[in-house]
Amino acid sequence: MIPADELARLMHQALSDKSAEPAFFRALLDATVYAHTPRNGRSGRLCFIQFTTPDGLTVLPFFTEESQARIAAGSAATVVVLAGRQLFEWTRGATLMLNPNDVSCTLYPEEIAALLDHGEVAIVERVDTGSQQLWVGPASQRPAWLVDRLIALYAGLDCVAAAYLADIGAPEGSEQPGLLVAVSVPSKDAERVARATTTELQPHCQALRTSVDMTAFEPGDLPGWLKDASLEPFYVRAMGERIRLGPQGLQ
Repeated sequence: MIPADELARLMHQALSDKSAEPAFFRALLDATVYAHTPRNGRSGRLCFIQFTTPDGLTVLPFFTEESQARIAAGSAATVVVLAGRQLFEWTRGATLMLNPNDVSCTLYPEEIAALLDHGEVAIVERVDTGSQQLWVGPASQRPAWLVDRLIALYAGLDCVAAAYLADIGAPEGSEQPGLLVAVSVPSKDAERVARATTTELQPHCQALRTSVDMTAFEPGDLPGWLKDASLEPFYVRAMGERIRLGPQGLQ
């Protein structure tokens, strides 16, 4: 097991340096963590308490310190102690929030699955272009490794209404344009989709030495720059519904 002081050191590193996040999350697998179960639970099964954030996101809280967990539990919950790997395995498919009453972070299902199955944690960075002018136009190529993976990913995310692929670069065109994925998704789900997209693509981007950016917009509010580029989506929700139905749905 990872000692508590070592976990705290890794956590503080991750808070100040995004490149240190993977080491911290991998350490969580072998650390002691604390979660909540109902105090009056009588089902005979281990049930974890979840809550809904002001943004409408349902999360399962867990803690790196027992004292934090006991304060948050109050009189309504019981604190359970287990290894991080156990918690992640037993709650697969849930969204977890670490230390919700402190400097918290959210772990989405796709990130937890990648951590458990491959020991991988994608580094997600938000870039503000500010006043920088960027050119966006039709993608000169549609890499199958990217499009196929994102179609499969978005088919499992009901919140994604559509997705587009474009070239992006400086107006003067002095550099080779990069790829931009533009996703139509409600703002409350945008972070999950961004993290799921990065988790899916980052290992392949690193291997191919390429980069892909992502932006999101509200369904029904197509940005002007996307209209001007006259792009057609490579994914729409109806496609995901057909994929989930299987062969019968594709007939």
